Amino acid sequence: MQTGNAPVLNGVLVLDAATYIAAPMSASILAEFGADVIKVEHPRLGDPLRRFGTKGSDPNASMQWLNENRNKRSITIDLGKPEGRDLFIALAKKADVVVENFRPGTFERWGLSWEMLHGLNTRLVMLRLSAFGQNGPLREQVGLARIAHAFSGVTSISGEADRPPANPGPTSLADYVAGVYGALGVLLALFERERSGIGQFVDLALYEPMLKTMDEAFAVFDRTGFIRQRFGSQVVTVAPTANYRCSDGGFVTVGIPDDKMFARLASAIGRPELAESNSEFVTNAMRVERRTEIEAIVSAWIGSRDRDTVVRLLKDADVPSSAIQDVAELARHPQVAARENFVKRPDGAGGTITMQAPVPKLSRTPGRVTTAGPALGEATEELLKGLLGLSDAELAHLHAKGII
Repeated sequence: MQTGNAPVLNGVLVLDAATYIAAPMSASILAEFGADVIKVEHPRLGDPLRRFGTKGSDPNASMQWLNENRNKRSITIDLGKPEGRDLFIALAKKADVVVENFRPGTFERWGLSWEMLHGLNTRLVMLRLSAFGQNGPLREQVGLARIAHAFSGVTSISGEADRPPANPGPTSLADYVAGVYGALGVLLALFERERSGIGQFVDLALYEPMLKTMDEAFAVFDRTGFIRQRFGSQVVTVAPTANYRCSDGGFVTVGIPDDKMFARLASAIGRPELAESNSEFVTNAMRVERRTEIEAIVSAWIGSRDRDTVVRLLKDADVPSSAIQDVAELARHPQVAARENFVKRPDGAGGTITMQAPVPKLSRTPGRVTTAGPALGEATEELLKGLLGLSDAELAHLHAKGII
């Protein structure tokens, strides 16, 4: 989808000094909707994500790097050296947003505290995304997505009851959820700046968005003392709802949130009497009480049919359900194609890379992917000359000292 309208964040300048996934993804979301994002990297090491994951056409740029840092320009600056610090400050004076995800206190040790940067640029918005946030007894503890899953309680309810807790979904799920919340925080701060003229910093802990995914678990614990446990693919408050194996080895998932949907399911499986007024399964509370029985009935019906047949029959009956698809199936699914959920772009090394398209879809000013993640430092001279007016001699000096 292309329009002639300027991107919604056109003119917003972002300095992305973060590494790995969560905070850089926040910056990537801003870039997808028009922000000019400058990726600030160490001159020799670059962002470690460049070496994390599956290698692409360029052995120095993983496919995860290319995907998560699209639409950005890379500049190399050693923030740990005084001259590098000065370069970053000069850029921050011109920026709208700074993004960082170092352990709390690191930016301060480099002489790049929020108070100092805000004093030099009162309109600046700063995203500070760390494992446990800027305060609290764990503020300096290192953390990754897996740690956030565990700390937030999400891992404790993931997997089968008779097995060890499972990491939920993709390895880096918390990074992606936090990336969205980080971008939301920046956008809220930019929106508020339009009223006040003053920027602020956004303090986000990696585990906090995962807390938001825990639905009513904490409210229920506070009221009743009930501690949610692992329940496999079933749901503690409704039944029947689970992932079911079909006769051909495929799986479907079925979700029945209320009695109306259960009546549809009962008809679809040829057992309409299960939803009649005199049935012992007519209400959700009754089905939860007799969960083993109703799940066995549904499982037996699904298990005697191949996946395509189950999907078709449940779809025809308007029952909330889906085949559990793998990556290969999604890549060729007509719904995904119709929604243009993937884009293919050059990878900078003679090949191409398929990436997820921007979401959400805006009708007049949609997001776009113009480039995959940049080569290390490819825009350093262009940016330092264009934004800061440095001369060739000054650039040569900085190169010689390893600052850029």
